[in-house]
Amino acid sequence: MLSYLYQRFTPYEWLLTNRKGGYALGTAFLANVRKYHGLLIAGDGKGKRYHLLACLEEVATFPSGLTYQLDTNFYRDVVYPQGYQHIKEYFYLPYPVFYFYCPKRENGVFLKKSLRFHEEKNLLLLTYENISSYPYKLLLRPRLTFRDHHHLSFANFWDWFEEEISSNFAFIAKDNLALFCYSDKDGFTKDPIFYYGVYYPLEEMRGYPGFEDHFSPFKIEVELNPGEKLNLLFSDEPLKDLHGTLEEIITRYEGRPKIGLTKPYFEDKDILSLLNHMVKAFLLKDNVCAGYPWFYAWGRDTFIGLPALFYDANALETCYKIFETYGKYMQGGLIPNLIGDLAPVNYNSVDASLWFGIRIFEYLDRFGESLTQEKRTKLLSLAEEVIRGYLRGADHPFFVDPENGLIYLPESSGKAFTWMDVMLDGRPITPRYENPIEIEFLWYNLLMLAKDRLPQKEVEELGIPSLVEKIPQSLRRYYNGELFADTLYKGEPVYEVRPNFVIALSLPYVPFERYELLKAVEIVRRELLTPYGLRSLSPRHPHFKRKYFGSQHQRDLAYHNGTVWVWLIYPYALLLKKVLPREEYLAEVKKLISPFIQLLKTGKLASIPELYDGDQPYYPKGAPAQFWSTAAVYLLAREVFS
Repeated sequence: MLSYLYQRFTPYEWLLTNRKGGYALGTAFLANVRKYHGLLIAGDGKGKRYHLLACLEEVATFPSGLTYQLDTNFYRDVVYPQGYQHIKEYFYLPYPVFYFYCPKRENGVFLKKSLRFHEEKNLLLLTYENISSYPYKLLLRPRLTFRDHHHLSFANFWDWFEEEISSNFAFIAKDNLALFCYSDKDGFTKDPIFYYGVYYPLEEMRGYPGFEDHFSPFKIEVELNPGEKLNLLFSDEPLKDLHGTLEEIITRYEGRPKIGLTKPYFEDKDILSLLNHMVKAFLLKDNVCAGYPWFYAWGRDTFIGLPALFYDANALETCYKIFETYGKYMQGGLIPNLIGDLAPVNYNSVDASLWFGIRIFEYLDRFGESLTQEKRTKLLSLAEEVIRGYLRGADHPFFVDPENGLIYLPESSGKAFTWMDVMLDGRPITPRYENPIEIEFLWYNLLMLAKDRLPQKEVEELGIPSLVEKIPQSLRRYYNGELFADTLYKGEPVYEVRPNFVIALSLPYVPFERYELLKAVEIVRRELLTPYGLRSLSPRHPHFKRKYFGSQHQRDLAYHNGTVWVWLIYPYALLLKKVLPREEYLAEVKKLISPFIQLLKTGKLASIPELYDGDQPYYPKGAPAQFWSTAAVYLLAREVFS
């Protein structure tokens, strides 16, 4: 059934977010098939998210007595009701909108349902609009969960709770969680019922428990006349000014390109605006969410994708605050790789801080003249601290080899410190010990940028001139005339075809000629390139995994062993830019982003997913919305549509 629904509608999911990490997420057919799907998942601004409202039972009754159930729910042996049969059309942008119709009436579209989210608050605006020429009644039952968004909820959880229900207001509270519901029409009635055994097939497919119960403590019954709207506001805190709050939500989406039944597509001129808002959907307060629904703030992801924020109207302030946030967490030149959610702050990354330093210099080159001297000095000191920490950080699980100037990752650490960082049973799935290629090129580029931007006294004190003189000779060792090594291990190149050489060669400073870079492009086209991104391992390798599917264990094995990553199209495009004539380069970039742009034009793409399968990569996998994926598509779209 799920496969049928994906084919009839789309496997891509709609998404709404706020600056606290809160979100709403769902499918085109309006059935929750993940435990993370729901209408209000409240963020606390520190990484915790609480699933409060799953969905609503929705029933429309016409004066003739004809009744339609509009919601869709999965149970173990049945999909009931099958409200998806009444969805005539849907669009994800600028916010999710669904049009319902009567199959027994020609041109019988009667209901427009839309969802919008407040930018700063955990607050959903759910609007039902009668767009027909006849009245009907709506029966709505909010279905509550009240749980951590990683967990599940059951009927026995509701052994006690607080409630207050009036004609157009409801308040439900339990265990420090609360839901407030406001309406601009009367019709609320206390009427508690349970929905048992709700099934999330994607969770079971991912190897997790997939059943829970929903609780509905009240119902809403209203009559909608032609042209009338019902606005419902769901919040995790009381609202003092309903009208003002409603206007804030509506204003958030004003000025964005719009489509509808009469014009069901976006034009080329809309693309950059749409993608810019997609990128901004990941913004937190002074940070970036790496992906929805299960990621939070990741240092590596943030600074790889940060250039996409350089083009925003508030880039100067937004990016500075992000640098400042990570600067406050810095220890010995290392920024955190992870902040919040399931794990405490950790520093398990060798490259996150290198990206951080490089982005600081890029930001200063772009915005430096608009900053105060104090802020410029602060950012330069943070970049300097990264370099100093790598050179002198005795407590780090890696060090700079004084002989060749490269960063060395000892095998004795037993850790995975690059972006290919999956650990299984305490061991790295893709051990890249000693000298991984992109780490050394990031290090070299950070030093090259620092050489001309840090105060000369610090440059000399850190020994940067001698380092940038000796490192290129070591970097040349990664290439044998045919292949680029993924790492140097025990003094020898390891020639696994992974995309890490693409990341390395995409950087501004590389000790290779154009004809050598063209060889790199040839390798990518032959072994790594797919319509949706680059494979993480060549299909020729014996460890190549064709599908990203199954339990956590199975997916971990495939994560960096063949699975396609969207974000890698950006470094690949930067590599192409170095070697191709302008027109040919633009044609290649257009081809790289074409699958996403075509979906975007239909209004049926809310964000860019994390992954695709290594073989036949047609269905989105991993997180349905990923920051660095979205940033990559946006940055390349700027090349084509600017």
